[in-house]
Amino acid sequence: PLLVVLSLVARAVSVAISRILVVVPPPGSPVREPVRTYRCGLASTRAYMPSTPLPIRIEDAAAYQSVTTEQTTGGHVWAAAEVLLDFFRAAPGLVAGRCVLELGAGTGYLGMHLARDLSPSRIVLTEMEQGNALGWLTRNVEANRRAGGPLPRLETAALDWRWVEEEELGAEAEGSASGKADGGREGGGCEAAARGPFVAILSEAWELVVGSDLVYNEAGMAMLPRLLGRLLCSRGGARGVSMYYAHTLNRYEFYDRDFFAALEAQGLSYVQAWPQPEGDGGGLGAEGAFSGELFPEQRIVVLRISRAPVDR
Repeated sequence: PLLVVLSLVARAVSVAISRILVVVPPPGSPVREPVRTYRCGLASTRAYMPSTPLPIRIEDAAAYQSVTTEQTTGGHVWAAAEVLLDFFRAAPGLVAGRCVLELGAGTGYLGMHLARDLSPSRIVLTEMEQGNALGWLTRNVEANRRAGGPLPRLETAALDWRWVEEEELGAEAEGSASGKADGGREGGGCEAAARGPFVAILSEAWELVVGSDLVYNEAGMAMLPRLLGRLLCSRGGARGVSMYYAHTLNRYEFYDRDFFAALEAQGLSYVQAWPQPEGDGGGLGAEGAFSGELFPEQRIVVLRISRAPVDR
């Protein structure tokens, strides 16, 4: 009997050890869940989702200075990006399974976390090429990939907001040459045909646009609403896409007022999605009215920007 008991114990230990060897991955490798399928328009990808993801790392200031030729706001992670990430983590259904476009991605912090944690079908992080801002963004993404970061559905791409102005000038020149007035530009120009490098961006069936603290100078304040006027259009008769934008209110004296006025001029509406306004005086309401404070404090809000309803 003793030999039988010892034999059974040895067998049980052997089975337990074999299971441990199967389950435990090699040191340093992320634990992976079964394959899932994702959709983005007509394209589909298959990717592993890590259950114990590696941390997203942003390279230091010395690396930033070595890569870029102009110093911009993309050198570090801003608080608004962290707020927007927390907002999406509390509402993951806004991102999961959707085709996502990030404007002014900077370090890539927000977009990489969304790609890793919230399962978009595809996410494209954009930056301008000027000053090698796009190179800095791509460097951070590739560094995380080399470290084992699971970012299979993430891409980087060039998007210079000045393309909108160049496109408009080209359309006006063509209109003058043909003797026709420029059409389709009022209210965001959804009917205007895309041209130049803008075609690749506008031809995609984006389901969500994101960004954080993109208004920090007069050029950005003027160009971002015009860009959104083109991006936030319906695609194929479907419901128009929305942007969730984390914005620091009251950072500059007049930029907020001018920015919101420019959004309205493009036929866009905006509401405060977070934090939820309290009563009638809680920051931005449905009409975009401020609380009327004499000396308002800077605060970060998440806005949902979309095309305003059209009366028919």
